[in-house]
Amino acid sequence: MRMALEPDPRWRNILGGLTPSGEGQPMSVEVLEELASDWATIVERVESFGGTELLAKARALVVQSWFDYELLVTACLSAFQAVEATFRQVLFPDAHERVPFRHLVDRAERERLFAPDKADILRSGVELRNSLSHPAGRMAFTLGMADSILRVSHLVVRDACAVRQMGQDTGSPASRWDGP
Repeated sequence: MRMALEPDPRWRNILGGLTPSGEGQPMSVEVLEELASDWATIVERVESFGGTELLAKARALVVQSWFDYELLVTACLSAFQAVEATFRQVLFPDAHERVPFRHLVDRAERERLFAPDKADILRSGVELRNSLSHPAGRMAFTLGMADSILRVSHLVVRDACAVRQMGQDTGSPASRWDGP
């Protein structure tokens, strides 16, 4: 017996936007697809690699959350993994695989690839990623939380790739880059 996929009932409690006259519209899978498409445009000019592939998976998970709301959390975890993959594959390919992600963020700050406030945001992301990787129970995020995490993750991946490209073009890291 095959079960039909039904929207997760929690989406009924979330506004999907406003009409031109200011009335609330219900949430829909189309709204989630539009969000994912918007995030994709942030990295559309970045060459494909492990980090961009993980971002594509995160976007797909957001759309699939229409059927299972908790997939928003899984999407955020994939987005954080994409940022870490970008640090390891693009910014610091020389780093040993056992170097913790937090140390790579610290290194990026020391090398002035990220301003201190941006590095603090990234360190918070590392902590959140760690808690998502080792959950104590079920977790759920609001769509606003997920949107913020996914948007910033896409910006970090895009800008980290740009920093590396600038460094290759000039022969040195881009010391004046201010991050996402």
